[in-house]
Amino acid sequence: MEQTVSGLAQGRKIEGKVLFLGGPLSFQKGLRRAFVKTLGLSEENAVFPDNAPCFMAYGCALYADENSPEFNIDDVIRLISKTEMKDDIVCGEPLFNSRDDYHNFVNRHMKYDLLYADISKYEGDAFLGIDSGSTTTKLILITPDGKLLYQHYASNMGQPLDVIAKKLREIYSLCGDRIKIKSSACTGYGEDLIKAGLGIDFGIVETVAHYKAASFFMPDVDFIIDIGGQDIKCFKIKNNAIDSIMLNEACSSGCGSFIQTFAIALGYDIAEFSQLGLFAKRPVDLGSRCTVFMNSSVKQAQKDGASVEDISAGLSSSIIKNAVYKVIRAKSTEELGKNIVVQGGTFLNDAVLRSFETELGRNVVRPQIAGLMGAFGAALYAKEKCGNQKSPLITAGELERFNYSSRQVNCNGCTAKCGLTVITFEDGHKFISGNRCEKGAGLVKASENMCLYEYKYERLLSVVSEKPAQPKARVGIPLALGFYEQLVYWHRLFTELGFEVIISDESTRDMYYKGQHTIPSDTVCYPAKLAHGHVLNLLEKGADLIFYPCESYNLDEGESDNHYNCPVVAYYPELLKANIEELNDDNFIHPYIDINREKHLMTVMHNVLKKYGVTKKQVSAALLKARDALDDYLCGIEARGKEIIAKAREKRTPIIVLAGRPYHIDPEINHGIHKLISSLGLAVITEDAVYKLGKLPELDVLNQWTYHARLYKAAQYVTSQPDMQLVQLVSFGCGIDAITTDEVRSILEANGKLYTQLKIDEINNLGAAKIRLRSLVAAMADKSY
Repeated sequence: MEQTVSGLAQGRKIEGKVLFLGGPLSFQKGLRRAFVKTLGLSEENAVFPDNAPCFMAYGCALYADENSPEFNIDDVIRLISKTEMKDDIVCGEPLFNSRDDYHNFVNRHMKYDLLYADISKYEGDAFLGIDSGSTTTKLILITPDGKLLYQHYASNMGQPLDVIAKKLREIYSLCGDRIKIKSSACTGYGEDLIKAGLGIDFGIVETVAHYKAASFFMPDVDFIIDIGGQDIKCFKIKNNAIDSIMLNEACSSGCGSFIQTFAIALGYDIAEFSQLGLFAKRPVDLGSRCTVFMNSSVKQAQKDGASVEDISAGLSSSIIKNAVYKVIRAKSTEELGKNIVVQGGTFLNDAVLRSFETELGRNVVRPQIAGLMGAFGAALYAKEKCGNQKSPLITAGELERFNYSSRQVNCNGCTAKCGLTVITFEDGHKFISGNRCEKGAGLVKASENMCLYEYKYERLLSVVSEKPAQPKARVGIPLALGFYEQLVYWHRLFTELGFEVIISDESTRDMYYKGQHTIPSDTVCYPAKLAHGHVLNLLEKGADLIFYPCESYNLDEGESDNHYNCPVVAYYPELLKANIEELNDDNFIHPYIDINREKHLMTVMHNVLKKYGVTKKQVSAALLKARDALDDYLCGIEARGKEIIAKAREKRTPIIVLAGRPYHIDPEINHGIHKLISSLGLAVITEDAVYKLGKLPELDVLNQWTYHARLYKAAQYVTSQPDMQLVQLVSFGCGIDAITTDEVRSILEANGKLYTQLKIDEINNLGAAKIRLRSLVAAMADKSY
């Protein structure tokens, strides 16, 4: 509720008499109470009119009473029934020109189907594949030659273990003594849980499972797109291996749930609604927008006279445009490849499939088991890996006794306090999920720490232990944005000048909530949002003044066209001053400075601090020591990085350069992604440990950002190291970081390296990151890399 109110208020207070309108606030008493409590409204100032659900219509009626001529009801009905689509509304071409055209389309795609074997008559070996998705469960049982014995696709109802156990009982009942399940494999979000609970032989990365299934139908496939209910996965295939992966992040506007939402809103079930669009004469061009804005487009189309059929066809086209141009980010459809396999339940919708082929201008392959491809790929993998050993798969007898219990706990191993789910099975063994490192899983931590993230964070926080005996004042520095690198510099400067430096507490979700009411923009990146809470925290800790300079320029490290900070990092102090009413000219110091210009910096800092008796000579001497401290800190990162690389190579451990910005070491911002990578058996270093070892490559963009220049050089260095890959961290809301994506990708891919990007925001959801990282590990293990 606090986040909702903050988004509405945009950093301003909601006060006075507040009128609450609309159905939800009329019928949901709990929602009403939550708004009143959060806003601190009195009974007099919280106004809930009886006609709130139809308040706008009431206003229209009042307006009509004053301004419109009289109509009888028959005239109104006649006017409405005569509504036709306006001529100026933008429309596309029909999906199918005739019934014959549609039948030819259906027959073409029916060629890509599995042969069936009768499970009630078949005798011999079989292989089981399971795809345990976030909302659905898929199972397939195949013969050694790939014939389909059994299939299941349905919602898991939030209980994947129970659903799969039930289906296994059914399979055993159908198989009898005639069929022996030789091997099994599982993929999807629930892979580890299902393996632990049901004794599945193998786990397989989701992307690899889908590739195996796709190559079964098209051996020379070079592009795979899978559109499910809430996610999109796209893989480019090169040299018979997955070369790059694209996933949708927070938005599901290109997914099946997108069209289902509008089907329900218009009073249709999804199957009926999809069929309506097949023969629409004038499909409405609704563009490629998110669900919220698309709702406005659909309403406008209805006002303009579009039929339900035209809207249905238009929505199918929008799904494809969102997928191609917003998820894949293709500049043209030629980038997708020539041999394309589509899969996922959404492509069983013929209107969506036809829209995809129309957008590409060529035919694609859709297997009839499009929604089961993950499970089918897992079954193929189980067959491929099957040896002579006995399968550990749970037996029919054991299934009768199968039982488990679950409980929710929080790990106290670090400040992340991961929410854990502990599942205990009937034989006493446990499965723990929700952890991002070995501590939460109850495993013994490796004796040698090969993660630079933890070193940097601990080293940074250790600098504030020193303070003068009789400080001139207490200077507060917020642990936010650029201070994750420059804290060392400013701490040394103020300490040398006789000030006590205090920093804000470590970032947490509560720190975000502390400053949430002062955040004016909901679209700014999460690291910037956290700065509000850090500033208020410093006021609570009794800082005499908070120092937060505006810095147009970052450290000048040469070679680049320029060395700017991004606009948010550069000028966020101005926004904080304008939106946090407790700040004033006395307790918040935010001068404009250039850290590279010593004389300028001496003048500015002397003007700021001269009221405390500080001289120019003292400032000049302190600046030199501050620069030495920063150089020592940065050299320490490089040295520690070299140590980790040496250890990793000694143990033949692959190395990931987790490249981002200095503030990505904040555990509240990175959500433990470095721990997740370490748990996959990889060493982790950062771009600032290796960028000086690389040369700035030729670029197609103006290189004027310090952090980006480091990223380009680090990418160039990685291309010369066989045991390294680069993973780029990007915060949601950071438009500047989007500039680097194509450049870094081209640097890496031109030299045979993979490009992996992980987007992070305030929501602790690492599902997409796990898929990408596990796919990266699988690709690194492949001989092609």
